[in-house]
Amino acid sequence: MAQFPACGAGLVSKPASSRKDAAKRQAVSTHPNGFTDMGQKLKTMLPAVSAQLEQLFQNTPKTDKTETLAVSDPDLLTRLITVVKPRQEKPDAVAAALHKQFGSLAGVISAPPETLLAATDNDALLAVYFQLVHEAAVRLHRARVKQAGVLADKEQLYRYLRAILSQESVEQVRVLFLDEAHTLLADEMQSRGTVDHTPIYPREVVRRALELKAHYLVLVHNHPSGDPSPSQDDVTMTRHIVQAADIMGITVWDHVIVGGQKLCSLKEEGLF
Repeated sequence: MAQFPACGAGLVSKPASSRKDAAKRQAVSTHPNGFTDMGQKLKTMLPAVSAQLEQLFQNTPKTDKTETLAVSDPDLLTRLITVVKPRQEKPDAVAAALHKQFGSLAGVISAPPETLLAATDNDALLAVYFQLVHEAAVRLHRARVKQAGVLADKEQLYRYLRAILSQESVEQVRVLFLDEAHTLLADEMQSRGTVDHTPIYPREVVRRALELKAHYLVLVHNHPSGDPSPSQDDVTMTRHIVQAADIMGITVWDHVIVGGQKLCSLKEEGLF
């Protein structure tokens, strides 16, 4: 890891070779395609692109009403590439290749960093940009959930859950801790497992809820297979957490399973 010089180090005279190296580093850092230029490119994003990002952040299927305004995933991906890399040759071809590899725009921007680097021929700028877009989407959804109240707008909650879990390649269990007014106190990953199994311990969930002074819990986990249908283990685990939480006066409001863009509410299914 690079280290910054100590305070005052800039006052020390440097040999000619060091000055040349510094000049090279400066040239790299201010290159039009470098990271220091990214902020300016984001500021000059075309309004049309900004409008279409809302489509991405909604993370819901298109309807007849939005069809005329909607842009296809490859087209929106092309626009995103052009924003950060206006000199990119054949951005539509790059977008098409990424879309083919990952299956969707959501799949591209939520792919692991090392996978994105490999897919973009080690283009770190583009890989980081996609990660920033994904993080922006997640934070937007989280802010909306906090503003509305977790239980006040089910569809907004589901958009948030899709944004954080729909593209995960292994199972993870998350818990949303809510206060008495249903305001989100914390959203924390409790465990991360394999493609089809994740261990979770009721006592740890309840312990954390007591630390946060939570009144309600929303359990969430994903099925990488894309099928959100609950297994018997899912139902049993939910009931164990419900029982442990109830002893301490905490209510498990729901357990939602995310499978790609599909969701299943165990509460609505009457499974606990």
